[in-house]
Amino acid sequence: MASRRSRRDSLREKLLAEVGRQVERRLGGSGAELAGSQQTLAYLSWLAWHCSGFATVPAFLNAARADILAILHAGALGVERTAHVHARSLLENFVRHCYFDSRPSLFVARCLLPEEDVRDVWADLLEEIQRLPHFQPALGDAAETSILFSEIEHAYKQSSRFVHGSTARYRSLYRDIRSIDLDAERARDLDASLRRLGEACLLLLALYHLGPYLLVSQPIRRYMMRDAMGPRGRACFLRCMESVPVTWAQHQRAAALRAFRERKRKPFPTRDGLLLDRKGLALVASPRASTTS
Repeated sequence: MASRRSRRDSLREKLLAEVGRQVERRLGGSGAELAGSQQTLAYLSWLAWHCSGFATVPAFLNAARADILAILHAGALGVERTAHVHARSLLENFVRHCYFDSRPSLFVARCLLPEEDVRDVWADLLEEIQRLPHFQPALGDAAETSILFSEIEHAYKQSSRFVHGSTARYRSLYRDIRSIDLDAERARDLDASLRRLGEACLLLLALYHLGPYLLVSQPIRRYMMRDAMGPRGRACFLRCMESVPVTWAQHQRAAALRAFRERKRKPFPTRDGLLLDRKGLALVASPRASTTS
């Protein structure tokens, strides 16, 4: 019995050692080609964390940050398909956040259902959030938000090909740990896809949480424009922000600043995203609301 356990421990140690060697090799090889998307996703994770402090339902933002960690880990290991699987999950969580954060009562109702009865049709949620006032001011003649949602749909479809794996290009064909690798061309493709996805998510989050975004210091915002975005994503982001009416931006910033100042007197978020007051009563939206669950 002891010898069997020792053989199992030895096999596990060899497996972990081989994974470590693979990661070290990739950091100096094709893994370095993912630096651009890693930069974008790192900033996206920070912005999601920043906005979660102002969100009514932060649960999906926290899940999105977990997806970003999984994407970075999969990229370091060279597991292309896993990175795309979590990329699709990342998009789903951001869309769910915009939908349920703007409709907290529906999130409460969702939490009361058994897990097997929860049905979130992503396409329907994506269509619904495009009607939110957060995105309407930026439409204008250029319709930049239409480009934004087209980018999201494109990224979702591309990642879905890896989820379903209908052809050899999108299936995992590994034979052993040493065969898990990305050649330079596929690493560049993955980097471009993840960076394009990250830029779209940055714009989506900045528009939905415009007030909290405007409270971000100028040096951090300059860093995002310079290092976390490519020329195409930067141009789209700036055109969209320029089309937002000044009065709407001022209103959103003032609301975020008021929320920031009152944060100590507000209820604290629970793990499932609901709000609790000091007495432990779950509230739908605000501690000043009279209805409790």
